[in-house]
Amino acid sequence: MQSLYIRTLLRELLDKLELKELRRRLFYHLDGIAMCGVVPVLNESGMLYQVFSSGGDVDELAAGYRANSGYLNVALRMLASQGLLEAVRSEDKVHYRTSVGPEANEWFMYSRAYSAATAWYKFAEGLWNRPFEEFDPEAIIALDILIDVINEIPDSGILSRIKYHLEGALVAPWIVTIGMLGETSPVDSWEKHDELAHSFHPTKIKSWNKILDQLGWNHNETGEFFLKRASAYGVTTSYLRTFIWSKELIFGDPKYLWKVSPGDNEIHVDRTLNVWGSGGAHKNYFSYLDEVIIDIFNGPLECQPVGLCDMGCGNGALLLHLNEVIRTSTLRGKYLDTHPLELVGADFNQEALIATSKNFTDAGVDGNFIWGDIGDPDRLALDLWDIHKVKLGDLLSVRSFLDHNRVFNRPNHDRHLLPSSTGAFAYRGERLKLRDVEQSLMEHLQKWTPYVLKHGLLVIELHTIDPKIASELQGSLPVTAYDATHGFTDQYIVEIPVFDVIAEEAGLVLDDNWSRTFPKKEPSSISLRYFKAHNCL
Repeated sequence: MQSLYIRTLLRELLDKLELKELRRRLFYHLDGIAMCGVVPVLNESGMLYQVFSSGGDVDELAAGYRANSGYLNVALRMLASQGLLEAVRSEDKVHYRTSVGPEANEWFMYSRAYSAATAWYKFAEGLWNRPFEEFDPEAIIALDILIDVINEIPDSGILSRIKYHLEGALVAPWIVTIGMLGETSPVDSWEKHDELAHSFHPTKIKSWNKILDQLGWNHNETGEFFLKRASAYGVTTSYLRTFIWSKELIFGDPKYLWKVSPGDNEIHVDRTLNVWGSGGAHKNYFSYLDEVIIDIFNGPLECQPVGLCDMGCGNGALLLHLNEVIRTSTLRGKYLDTHPLELVGADFNQEALIATSKNFTDAGVDGNFIWGDIGDPDRLALDLWDIHKVKLGDLLSVRSFLDHNRVFNRPNHDRHLLPSSTGAFAYRGERLKLRDVEQSLMEHLQKWTPYVLKHGLLVIELHTIDPKIASELQGSLPVTAYDATHGFTDQYIVEIPVFDVIAEEAGLVLDDNWSRTFPKKEPSSISLRYFKAHNCL
């Protein structure tokens, strides 16, 4: 009996270790999608050799290679987060040098392997949107070359990481294609996978099956692990266009991704794929959001917000979900006849507002939909009152993964404090000073303070991590992927402690009881923050 008990414990331990290793591999996949776009560009220009041989100040390197210092800084910081370079900072100066140790040199010797993904990327982009079309013969050749390179790389030490990086570039477009065909239902079995993949064009079925066979994933638990987590690949894969154009961004026209005519779709991200991926990947965070909402709307009715304002409402899914939580799980839900709930969906994108309106109509829910810019709450407040007769300050402001995705406004005042962030931030290729990014964030949050002091601000936000710490957490968080997708597209993710201090400086008071980080143990890359309302008088 004791022997059976011990064997059971050992089996459970082995299962946990195997699950941990698979999660590690998934995070390597996500980092690899970004690395395969950027490393070949640095190699081709000679920049990689220069930095690994003698290092250099990022601005001086940019001048010498006619690079855009902002995006070059993003690229080199990616390598620092991988533990391959060290970043030495002095106020707003950054000097990169090779990390001490044999692994960095070994990685450099194999770094040209990343170029095997370059030819594949032009066929991988948007694969989810054309699974029924015949596969381009050149795409099949590119896939075969990439598979051969993966098979040739030794499975040991840092070379295993390169192997998994390339593996991520290979499989991510296929996995999100399967996931998108399944729509909102996870691909939780091989039976479901086979049903969905059967709709592929025969040439694509053949290529996908070859990949599964080569990786040893076909109809086993390892392959099923990754298929079940298809949405985890969605957000990073949605930025493939940005990685395809990383050469242009770093060494060419830094404004390329922003040359979009009014009314045209953005080109730096596949928004449909991005929304699908983020919707699946962010479900866990929203469950904690529900807890805060329930607490707020279980308070005395006379102290509760008139309703909710979701700035950056997307397709309205979060706002509809929170409405349902309030209706079914709170005191307010019992008194909606006498205390109706105002639901405001605001977004910069007109297509998002159209989608939100349609989803509300389909759900039979009333709402107010309005164009809004997160960087201009004054205009939002005026328009909201003029059009809908609703006061922004009477609402609980809610938003998810949005504050970092605002157009950069140069600060109105100089910041005399030394910068605390280690991030790499750019605006149209220009390298931004850290002190300016921090001051801009403070002034941004300060604009919102008058509108959230009464009923609060509930926000889920994405963050960066010091590259030195990130290098020690390889396989625990996809830090490199986050930094790349956001750094090359002029988004401003700062560290959690930096965000909290600046929010306090802007006049916001953090409620520690309802604040969370993900993962729970810091350093973390995602936070839930409730800047609490003043007490009802």
